Amino acid sequence: MAQESGWQVSGDAPSFYMRYAYAMQEPWTEDLILQARCKDSDRVLDVACGPGLVAGKVNQVSQTNCKITGIDVNEVMLNAARRTRPDIDWYLGSATELPFDDGSFDVVFCQQGLQYFPDRAKGMREMHRVLAPGGRLALNVWGPLERQPFDVIYREGLGAFFGPEALNPSTLGMSLNTYGELHKLALDAGFTGIKVRFENRTARYPDIREFLVGWTQASPNAAQFRTFSEDMRVRFVSYLIERLDSFTDDAGLVIPRENHFLAADR
Repeated sequence: MAQESGWQVSGDAPSFYMRYAYAMQEPWTEDLILQARCKDSDRVLDVACGPGLVAGKVNQVSQTNCKITGIDVNEVMLNAARRTRPDIDWYLGSATELPFDDGSFDVVFCQQGLQYFPDRAKGMREMHRVLAPGGRLALNVWGPLERQPFDVIYREGLGAFFGPEALNPSTLGMSLNTYGELHKLALDAGFTGIKVRFENRTARYPDIREFLVGWTQASPNAAQFRTFSEDMRVRFVSYLIERLDSFTDDAGLVIPRENHFLAADR
């Protein structure tokens, strides 16, 4: 049985995730793909693939013809991936027990997944195991919460309207946030040529109200949000808009974020 991670969604959350989480991750996705140096005929695995935001762009961004496989612990996410990209092989399974033989892949990607693994060290060892000699790993995780000003404010809203348990997914999502921790995980798993790189970039969305509603419905808190009355939803979004005034310009919502990349070789 696939082990659950710290980011589980249900219902129609994947459709919101594909639109609003992609807006949050898009400034880094192409960079992640390019750092893996994909070549024609590479066998590529996207671990914790979600609805396929990375897997679906590998060949386009790298201008190659790779054989793509994605795996995720969440069936609802995979169903969304299958609908949009039936040409990719999608597997339901845990990142800590990958259902592939040793040396099955030339490249492994993991975008914003490692921090949610129930056993990060085991997940890294599994990614190392399924890579062929000379294979490449490319992953990223968010930087520390205190350097993510949008998220600090958004979490204030979650705490005020949803309760303290609603903070758990984002706390976990930004908990693997130091150079030393990330580098050690890769080194202990047997990787070489390890490079960790911090990047600060800006995500944007033109309509702040639409984004806040969509981002909430893309999250593990979506089910609770749907139980809110219309008045409660309006008050929650208005609470955030007031506090995010300094994060808006003539083009809409501005979301500064810090992301940590790791590239390594097998």
